[in-house]
Amino acid sequence: MKGPWLPLYGSGAVMVLFVTMPFEQHPVAVYFAGAVSATILEYITGVVMLKLFKVRYWDYRYLKFQFQGHICLRSTIAWGFLSILMVYVVHKPVAAFIATWNPEFLSVFTFVVTICMVYDFANAFRDAMDLRALVIKAEELAKQLNAALEEEREELERKAAERKNEIEIAVREKKEQLEDSVKEKKEQLESSVKEKKEQLENSAKEKREQLESSVKEKKEQLESVVNEKKERLEQYTEEKRNRLEKAMEEYQEMYELNKFEKAQNTQNRIAAIEEAKAQLRVKMEEKAKQLLLHNPDSSIKGFEEESKKMRIHLMERRKTKDD
Repeated sequence: MKGPWLPLYGSGAVMVLFVTMPFEQHPVAVYFAGAVSATILEYITGVVMLKLFKVRYWDYRYLKFQFQGHICLRSTIAWGFLSILMVYVVHKPVAAFIATWNPEFLSVFTFVVTICMVYDFANAFRDAMDLRALVIKAEELAKQLNAALEEEREELERKAAERKNEIEIAVREKKEQLEDSVKEKKEQLESSVKEKKEQLENSAKEKREQLESSVKEKKEQLESVVNEKKERLEQYTEEKRNRLEKAMEEYQEMYELNKFEKAQNTQNRIAAIEEAKAQLRVKMEEKAKQLLLHNPDSSIKGFEEESKKMRIHLMERRKTKDD
């Protein structure tokens, strides 16, 4: 509508006042009565306008807690607060202001406004119906287009199926040809592998014979070298053993000679000691005689001490001689 009015909100305000005025003394009741009644009116109006004009004039489907896009929790809460505002703030001043008007002027003004609203509503309704016709025609065109698209899709599917069958047949033929070709290649490859295997076995056999012959020759050469080295080692060992035996015999002879010389020296030393002992005994007897002659009172004890001293002197002399 083009005028400064909107029948939906005006009728909604009147209905809210009609429903909530009995609960004017209870704000909470006013809130819930206004919210519920306004939500019901909004839902019915949305459904009727969608069915009648094929157009949604508001849409809450993008919000949470909505129902069919016609109502939602947020608008219901807003209708409750607007009901309180209408009952306690707007209605009484407006009613008092209208009451000051002349009844005849009010009747004429109401009649003129009603005529303007009816005219504006008629034009808006006709435009809405024209829009409905366009929407219906658009829906029909959409149906026709969908039908054409469906036919085209079916035709494309049929052609695609035929093409698919042709491709499958071609693929099957290519597969058979490929299998035959692979089979031929496989047979050729097996024949070639067999020939190569025989050649390789013959070559390996020849190489093995050559290797065995070479190994045999090397073995004979190695055995000859080993025998030669063994003979040289035995000869060298025999020479070393002969030299060692000869050295042992020479050492034994030297040992026997040294032993004989030491025994001879020992006997000579013993004879010299015996001779010295005899001389010492003679001297001791002479000394004792002299002592007895010059000193008859000397005891045998003094003689023994002198003999001990002489014996110690003789032992030190012999030790010095041995060293």
